[in-house]
Amino acid sequence: MSLIVLCAGGHARVVIEALLSRGMRPIAVADAARIGEVIGGVPITESDDDVLKMPADTVELANGLGNRASRSDSGLSGRRALFDRFAGQGFKFPVIAHASAVIASDAQLGDGAQVMAGAVIQPAARIGRNALVNTRAVVEHDCIVGDHAHIAPGAVLCGGVSIGEGVHVGAGAVVLVGVKVGAGAVVAAGAVVTRDVAAGGFAGNE
Repeated sequence: MSLIVLCAGGHARVVIEALLSRGMRPIAVADAARIGEVIGGVPITESDDDVLKMPADTVELANGLGNRASRSDSGLSGRRALFDRFAGQGFKFPVIAHASAVIASDAQLGDGAQVMAGAVIQPAARIGRNALVNTRAVVEHDCIVGDHAHIAPGAVLCGGVSIGEGVHVGAGAVVLVGVKVGAGAVVAAGAVVTRDVAAGGFAGNE
């Protein structure tokens, strides 16, 4: 089935590279502001509205929108909204995993989950819908990563960690064994998290 990448930003280039590593070439990128350009060797030919006019059973989609996070705003609303808009109309988002990622045979990945280059997902881990495990991130055994969460480059979730829906775990952060991070919380880049984080909370360097 044909595949279209939504949004033409920096993360879209990473997604395209992951797809190419698996021998999958998108037919197009959708981004109304950049129609006529080419990104990652793929032409930008559609807008979101153009895609929504297509029969949902004729094309699969990849979320090319990344995210940023701050203490006051998890930054995930745009990425989540894009996914929800199209999923709500019946479009399917396949799991995307770079060929260099290591994924345990019994790990579970939800619809639209993305696992980027060099990432490791260990046994009995569960990755939610539209969740992003970014470059060289590590999700150890028995971890749960909620829907729409982002595990940023180089972050490490030790065994049995629970990451709630929409959480942002910053680049290089480490969440220690058994810690629970509530929905919508933000873990700062480089933080070492040794205790639970409440929903909507913030964890900096302790």
